Amino acid sequence: MSAATLGADVHRLLAEKKAHPAPEIGTRSSPETPLRGKTDAVPSCVRQGIGRTEQPLASTRSTFEGKDAFLVVLPHPADPKSVSAYVVTASCVSAAPPAPGKVLLTHSYRRD
Repeated sequence: MSAATLGADVHRLLAEKKAHPAPEIGTRSSPETPLRGKTDAVPSCVRQGIGRTEQPLASTRSTFEGKDAFLVVLPHPADPKSVSAYVVTASCVSAAPPAPGKVLLTHSYRRD
């Protein structure tokens, strides 16, 4: 994942979410598998870094420009025809002391 491919990644993630329902509770996902379903799939430190409490439309953990990161897609706050994408460092998951994730990139995209 990179800044140049983020839009395509967001649309792919949303299309996968539409095509496949949320996995069963207890199902584990790989680092490249989209996390669907409960907000718990997105670590609290990532949600804190974003600063929004809505249920994600989709999310995945991947590498962004060489850094372990989460891509979280949320409804756009002002435009129901758009989504907001946030790329947040995953290092907060193991940070001691706990700290909010750092937002690396934010961008809005039209829903397809």
